[in-house]
Amino acid sequence: MAGQIMLRSLRVANRSSIKTCVRAYAAPVHKFEKYEPKVVESDWYAWWQKRGLFAPKRTDNGFTMLLPPPNVTGVLHIGHALTLSIQDAIARWNRMHGRSVNWVPGTDHAGISMQSVVEKKLKRETGQTRHDLGREAFVDEVWKWKQQHGDRIKQQTTRIGASLNWAEEYFTMDPQHSQ
Repeated sequence: MAGQIMLRSLRVANRSSIKTCVRAYAAPVHKFEKYEPKVVESDWYAWWQKRGLFAPKRTDNGFTMLLPPPNVTGVLHIGHALTLSIQDAIARWNRMHGRSVNWVPGTDHAGISMQSVVEKKLKRETGQTRHDLGREAFVDEVWKWKQQHGDRIKQQTTRIGASLNWAEEYFTMDPQHSQ
């Protein structure tokens, strides 16, 4: 049964019959004495990703939405979770109505606030300022910060279960986006 296509006939209000295709996949199965959300939820997200369920199906009936990019200066907060939940509901609703959904994730560089956060971290950890370090070395520190916190934001977003198209993830300072 796993991986096969089953046809179902549905009766709708106008008495016409619609055939729908439903794929029967082998979903993650867990046997616990008590529910283990970390294990179960991470397995489900990996299962969805592996099957490309969040990738757009490139049709004429498309719907594209851009995630307002969170600043890479820290971690997600309840406001981000609310936005993600609302946008995820919109994306899934459009998928259920047969539209090809491309929900694009990204992070924002946050300019001066990111510089300030990295400067404070540098001062606290090494006692140096950005001037002591020099421009190139400081820019390297900023990119390290972006990598660390951008990854944390992605982990938090996937943990929420947001159905984003990670193949198109961007950072506002990537060369193709900062022109």
